[in-house]
Amino acid sequence: MHWAQMGKVYSYTRFSTPEQAAGDSYRRQTEAARKWAEARGLVLDDRLSFADEGVSAYRGTNTDTDRGLGAFLFACRQGLIEPDSFLLVESLDRISRMSPRKAQRLFDDIVDSGVTIVTLNDGQEYTAERLESDPTAMLISLMVSWRAHEESKTKGRRVAAAWAEKRARMRGGQDVKLTSKAPGWLRWDGNGWQLVEPNAS
Repeated sequence: MHWAQMGKVYSYTRFSTPEQAAGDSYRRQTEAARKWAEARGLVLDDRLSFADEGVSAYRGTNTDTDRGLGAFLFACRQGLIEPDSFLLVESLDRISRMSPRKAQRLFDDIVDSGVTIVTLNDGQEYTAERLESDPTAMLISLMVSWRAHEESKTKGRRVAAAWAEKRARMRGGQDVKLTSKAPGWLRWDGNGWQLVEPNAS
């Protein structure tokens, strides 16, 4: 393949919790994208790299037009992304954790614009042609989507159950507060929430 004749290389990074911003998630994803491009003599377009920080892909929030992936999709639909370009992601579940059926429609939307999706964790390259002609590629994408969706669904159930338990303990008088998190103008003093005057104005 003549890489020099290919379109541009873009990266998309996403993590779902603010805590991951302070960790290694962003650096790991961007560093892998840079190394992939360098190995092929391509230049990663840093001016149009896309990121969604603290955004979940379970309900497709990252595809809204004011989000990173949503902006990329809009650019694809408007013909602003050159054909034969690459979108580098750590794995397909960075793009979507929706149901496999919805996730596949999203993948198709990208590759039908002439963009190759590259998953850096396993070296897979998804194009419209490959997804149509290679059943293995389709199966891999579906299985990854299924696993990611089920993981998110299970996590959601666990979080909901944990909050239900917290509310039950509050109603039963076993706990005196539901959460330790509060706006900056409130402070827990051990007996109740107190107003922090300097922060309340």
